[in-house]
Amino acid sequence: MKKQIYKITFPTNKIYIGKGVNGHPLNFDIEDDARLNADFALLPKRLQHNWTLRKEILWESDSCSDEVLSQKVVDFINDYQSNDPAIGYNLSPAFQPGNNVSGAWSIGIDGCKGGWFYAASNTQQHNIGVVATLNELLELFEPIRLIIIDIPIGLYNAGSAPRQCDVQARKLLKPRGSTVFPAPVRPCLVAGSYAQACEISEKLTGKKLSQQAYHIFGKIKEVDDLLRSQPCLAEIIREAHPELGFCMLNQGTPLLTSKKEPNGIKERLDLLRQRLPITSALYEQALNQFARKVLARDDIVDALMCLCIANAPLPEQIPTSVELDPEGLPMAMRFIS
Repeated sequence: MKKQIYKITFPTNKIYIGKGVNGHPLNFDIEDDARLNADFALLPKRLQHNWTLRKEILWESDSCSDEVLSQKVVDFINDYQSNDPAIGYNLSPAFQPGNNVSGAWSIGIDGCKGGWFYAASNTQQHNIGVVATLNELLELFEPIRLIIIDIPIGLYNAGSAPRQCDVQARKLLKPRGSTVFPAPVRPCLVAGSYAQACEISEKLTGKKLSQQAYHIFGKIKEVDDLLRSQPCLAEIIREAHPELGFCMLNQGTPLLTSKKEPNGIKERLDLLRQRLPITSALYEQALNQFARKVLARDDIVDALMCLCIANAPLPEQIPTSVELDPEGLPMAMRFIS
C-alpha cells in the first residue's frame, strides 16, 4: 500500500498534517485535540451541528522507508506551518516564531484597475504581478503560507450590527476612521446598480451604502464566492486594512497624509522599509513593469503593507477573539506592531 502524507482541514479553518497509508482513507490522528475542541466550541451553533472535514493527499510513495516518510511529514508541517497555533494543530516540531524555514509563499494583495496586484516572497525569492482573478493567482504559488488581502472577508446577511473589526479599526484610526467603510451585507452583492444596492441595504439594515463600498462590490463578491465555495482557503486568506497596518507600524498613530499624494507615499514606504527590506526593490519593479492605468502607486504600497503583515511570524488581529459570519468565515483584520 502507498504511504501518504495528508492535510486535514477542520471547520475551524485550521489544519493538521499527518501520515498514513491509503488502505485506511478515513483514519487520521491529531495531536492537539484539546485546542481543536476549544476552537470548535467557538463556532456558530449552525456549524457545530452541520460540519465537514476535508482530507487532501499532499504526497504519496509506493516504496519510501518509514524514516523518509517521517522526514517528509516534518517538511510539510514546516511548509504549511501547521505547528503554528494560529494555523494548525500539529504540536511537533515545536513552532518557532520568526523561523519560516520553508519555501512557503507569503503574499500581499490589493485590488487595482488591472485586476489584483500581488507581492509575494518566500525564503528564496520574491515576485510581483497583476492577475485578473484570485483563482489565477492561486495557481501560480505552491505552497502558500498566508495571503493578506485588502478586501472585507466575512459578511452579515442582514441586520444593522457592524462588523467588530470595522468598529475597532475606525476607533484606532481616528481622526481618519472614515478610511474604513462599513462592509455591505451579503445580499447587496448581487445588485445591478448602486440604487438597487442601497434599496437592498436599507431593507435589510436600515442604512444606505457608501459609493466607496459599491465600487468594489465585484472584488468583494469574488473573494466571498471563492471562500464560500472552498472554505479551506479561509485558513490562508485573511483580511487587512493597510491604513490600520501603517498606523500600528507608526506606534499606534494614524498617518494624516494621503496615500494619493507623493509625501504620503514616501511616508508609507519609509515605514515599510523598517520591516520589509525588499520594499524599495518591489516598489520600483512594479512602477517600471506596469502602467499607471493598470496599477496605481497607492495600490503597490497597500499590497506591500499586506505582504509585510503576511511575512510576520505571528500577526495580531482585531478583534482578538474570532468572530465568524453566518457562513463560518472569520471577520477580523490582521496587523503587526
